[in-house]
Amino acid sequence: METVLLNNHMEIPIQGIGTKGLDDPDICEQVVLHSVMAGNRLIDTSPTFHNQDSIGLAISEMPISRSELFITSKIYPFCYKNNRVKRNIERSLKKLRTDYLDMVLIETPIVNGWQGAWKQLEGAVEEGLVKSIGVCNFLTRRSIDELCSLANIRPVVDQVECHPFLQQKHIQKKLNEENIQLEARYPLGRGNPLLLNNDVLMNIATSHHTTVQQIILKWHYQMGHISVVKSTNPDHIQRNLHIDHFSLTPADMLQIEALDASRKFYRAPEILQKLGYSLVR
Repeated sequence: METVLLNNHMEIPIQGIGTKGLDDPDICEQVVLHSVMAGNRLIDTSPTFHNQDSIGLAISEMPISRSELFITSKIYPFCYKNNRVKRNIERSLKKLRTDYLDMVLIETPIVNGWQGAWKQLEGAVEEGLVKSIGVCNFLTRRSIDELCSLANIRPVVDQVECHPFLQQKHIQKKLNEENIQLEARYPLGRGNPLLLNNDVLMNIATSHHTTVQQIILKWHYQMGHISVVKSTNPDHIQRNLHIDHFSLTPADMLQIEALDASRKFYRAPEILQKLGYSLVR
């Protein structure tokens, strides 16, 4: 698996396993095992996915060393205050059966208190519980500027929804300026038929004798994005990982660039903002 060099000189795999929605413990365990044995090394988790016990069991059964894996967890807003960040990390470490996390991400800047949570994350790095820290859904230059101005440890990643219909060009430019890596959440647009059955993408896939999914993942690769992909299908997992048999031409890339419509398929951050997280805890 190819890697990307982060601004703290750690390497992160270019593609990883998304585990959101893997609610059945047995299925989750088998998907993670199969994905890693197929070549995946990045595992994207969160306590709110309610499956870290299953992921930890899978990790304990793998015939590879812990150092070969890159495990990410997240901090959601109900942990921003009252020094819950460290407690959240320690709980994840126990469930995942590991002594450290390779990366932890703060979920959103739309809820007050994220600044203090960032400082708690920096403390977790200093204690050796976490190696890298970053954010999710920081979607404006202002939020990135505020983050970078208060950070003693620079964020390495901003995980955002990104796919050909939502290319995040505005935030990509800012991240490039700050040497922060874009990590694509829902890189296949949550499998939405509007994206996967798009005529332009289907024509490009036909010309390369491959699938639309592989075309999209190759586009992410050539854009330099890290992709977090969820699939429970062993054949799809295998195909998603093996996209080195073709390259997109400059003309292909221009056609895909023209598909950008700022179209979101995931709207939870806005919904949670309206709720004010009053229902979370």
